[in-house]
Amino acid sequence: MPPGALPLLLLLPLALLRFATATADANGTRGNTSCAPATCGNLSITYPFSLSGVQPLYCGNPAFELTCAADAGRAYLARTFRDRLYRVLSIYYESNSFVMAVDVDSSFVGDERCHIPDFNVSSGLSLLPVNVSAAANTNLTFVYNCTLPRNASVLLQPPCARLTIGAYVLDGEGSALPPEVPRNCSSVSVPVQRSSFRNASEEPAHEYRRLIDEGFVVEWPSTTAECGACKGRGGECKFVELAFQCICSDGRPCRNSRDTRGVIKIGTGIAAAALLFVIILTVLSLQIKLRKRRYRGNESNIEEILKGYDSLIPKKYRYSDLKKITGSFKDNLGEGGYGTVFKGNLKDGRKVAVKLLKQSKGNGEEFLNEVVSFRKTSHVNIVNLLGFCLHGPKRALIYEYMGNGSLEKYIYSEETKMAIGWEKLREIAIGIARGLEYLHRGCNTRIIHFDIKPHNILLDEDFCPKIADFGLAKLCHLKDSALSMAEARGTIGFIAPEVFSRGFGVVSTKSDVYSYGMLLLEMVGGRTNTKGNIENSSEAYFPNWVYDRLVKDLQSHEVTCETEEIARQMTLVGLWCIQTAPSNRPSMSRVIEMLEKNINELEMPPKPLLSCPSEPLYFSST
Repeated sequence: MPPGALPLLLLLPLALLRFATATADANGTRGNTSCAPATCGNLSITYPFSLSGVQPLYCGNPAFELTCAADAGRAYLARTFRDRLYRVLSIYYESNSFVMAVDVDSSFVGDERCHIPDFNVSSGLSLLPVNVSAAANTNLTFVYNCTLPRNASVLLQPPCARLTIGAYVLDGEGSALPPEVPRNCSSVSVPVQRSSFRNASEEPAHEYRRLIDEGFVVEWPSTTAECGACKGRGGECKFVELAFQCICSDGRPCRNSRDTRGVIKIGTGIAAAALLFVIILTVLSLQIKLRKRRYRGNESNIEEILKGYDSLIPKKYRYSDLKKITGSFKDNLGEGGYGTVFKGNLKDGRKVAVKLLKQSKGNGEEFLNEVVSFRKTSHVNIVNLLGFCLHGPKRALIYEYMGNGSLEKYIYSEETKMAIGWEKLREIAIGIARGLEYLHRGCNTRIIHFDIKPHNILLDEDFCPKIADFGLAKLCHLKDSALSMAEARGTIGFIAPEVFSRGFGVVSTKSDVYSYGMLLLEMVGGRTNTKGNIENSSEAYFPNWVYDRLVKDLQSHEVTCETEEIARQMTLVGLWCIQTAPSNRPSMSRVIEMLEKNINELEMPPKPLLSCPSEPLYFSST
């Protein structure tokens, strides 16, 4: 950095503070478009809520934007990972609370008679600026995928078509299930109002649908006092520059109100960010001179990064703890490209899989990426991360143990594949699709996995699929439709064309759709029988070759009349997913619909237009 440059850079925060204040003033003078209350059904909608298509977005906090199903008079939160997921039943502005219910008209895990959520509702709300009221609500927990006590008081009535599910009321976060419930059960929870229970002896298993439909109480941070004072001065409450502002009749912030504090906070924040930027530049210039010492400080830097993620980080274990958990790493479950997996047991008796990572290059970004990506997820089809280890050069991940191992061993053996049945294969395919749909749409940032393949799909004791291994995952904000990447990543045979060559399109969630399509084709066995003939050919990794082989060989697969329809359906969906142009591939939501439709409703996809290159391709090993 040239002499004298640092003092000049230190003036930057002051300039940015003045710019931020001027920008806030300019934003306030864009006009005074009315934020008059709107209605949907019997709801009166005003700040901090806004009604999409009726009121400008700044009339409320964007997190509380509502859509209105006018035909039914129902209001729904707009910014959720599924359309019409949370229905707003009533709003109590004086107490900063509202009642909403989860829309469970869709079936649970494909079971048309199970109208319960397929995710933990409280976790799904963690990214919204709300609190689920502990005083007004209790938790209704559903357990499944295990052998339950034959007690009619806890089993769902009427029963589900394919699953045996029990319902329990657990008061408070982290409350334990009754001791008679096996430890290997899967579970999902939904808050319900305490007042919805008509009497103390009422069985939730018999009234679960009504309890869910009557919703639960949610509270938002208090804005009532300042908004009321704003309206008393003739102003309007708006959400501008990421904060509450009181806008006067001339379209400018009311200068004599407390609302100007929001502008000052924004300017101060920008100035602080600029100052931090200057500090970072200074540190980087020093690091260039001290490059030889960087390795010794690497682990402490990682610890600082972990502190920055704070709530997203699960329990941390010492390396000595891992040795106790795994019995000195004696039970090896398998080895992959990023490490070795060992079986172990926690102190409470739970079986776990401990993934001991190979020594990573650089500053451990892949390790942190997997930890944070895992922690951001809460879904029945995503493997549950229980903890991690960062001890010197040793790094490990601890997640729930999957009794049936990976999908890989079932689809590469004809005898094993037929043993689990084609109907079960389709259920597994739908479960994987639901997990990917959640990753792509289920939280504030999309998670693109980049390594969907049979080896990374784990099966629990009931063959429920769980997506695992987030070592290559990338995060991008929901507003970003494309992702910028410096190098190809993934596994040859499952990697999308645009990932290794930008000439085919931009990298996005559709890259995972391509990998999922190749996974479907592997599950059907479209290439397994001829794998030995093309093992050393680059042709095997391009969709035009897959299309030709499937059209030619589909009828030759060893499937019975009863299962041929399932095999054909999975094949057709797979071919749609591996279309060369990302824009021609369906979203994962559309994939789920296609897998649940009758095969006669599916069209034959066009033949992919991609041609095999004449020269070999070289992929990154990351």
